[in-house]
Amino acid sequence: MSSTTKEIWRVDLTGARGHEQKEERPAIIWKDLDHIKMCVVIPLTKTPETEKFAYTYLVSPTTKNGLDEESTALVFQIRSLDKSRLVKKIGSLDESDCKCVAEVLKDLLKF
Repeated sequence: MSSTTKEIWRVDLTGARGHEQKEERPAIIWKDLDHIKMCVVIPLTKTPETEKFAYTYLVSPTTKNGLDEESTALVFQIRSLDKSRLVKKIGSLDESDCKCVAEVLKDLLKF
């Protein structure tokens, strides 16, 4: 995976608590940590109300990304997962969307 192309996978977030994203859902694989069999993911949601939250980005469906509805990238919920939670690859994020998500992440982390 190149640094400008990010894959979108269905991931299993079973066991999340409180306001964390739960169950199986799409997520952007932001960083592959293959040497420790983990990855850093940004969960996606189809819930339209989440667009109003800070540190989010709206991703429109394309044939490349494999999404079937507009989905909000919940950048503020970035987390690491064991790769055993990766269920199925559904597509890849467009380069322009990657750049926009990176800007939101940069603002969130203030680097």
